[in-house]
Amino acid sequence: MSEKEIALMPLAARAKTVVCVTDQRRCDRIIRAGQVLAEMSDTDLAVINVAKPGVPQDPESLEYLFSVSKEKDAEMVLLYSENVAKAIIRYIKDNKVSYVLTGIPQEGDSVTTRIWSKFTHITFFVVEHNGELREVLRPALSARTLVAAKQA
Repeated sequence: MSEKEIALMPLAARAKTVVCVTDQRRCDRIIRAGQVLAEMSDTDLAVINVAKPGVPQDPESLEYLFSVSKEKDAEMVLLYSENVAKAIIRYIKDNKVSYVLTGIPQEGDSVTTRIWSKFTHITFFVVEHNGELREVLRPALSARTLVAAKQA
């Protein structure tokens, strides 16, 4: 292979840290925590919001989250899907994702628990209300526990 051919080869995609946000201003804490993790892990930072078509979003909050993302050198992706969990799962599969950060999941079958149960090679983190980052140990088991807690 010549030097010119090597120079024209596409670079391998860098691994990503993905932050999942809703249209709430307080999700900025998740983006900020994601930026710290992305720097520590030498990964690119991506912020994802998935909205259901026809369901109103808070445009001012989304604009704020876009500005925080930009400030933290993150790409922010806004997707529309009837199935939020499936859209996030597809994004994770289609991109080279190493880490996923979310807010605190609710008990029961939630978008977060559905995502946790689909992957064994991803490291998941929850960002507490105070901004503290907490690794989710054994995500599939944690997901089952949260679903069972809601059913009890």
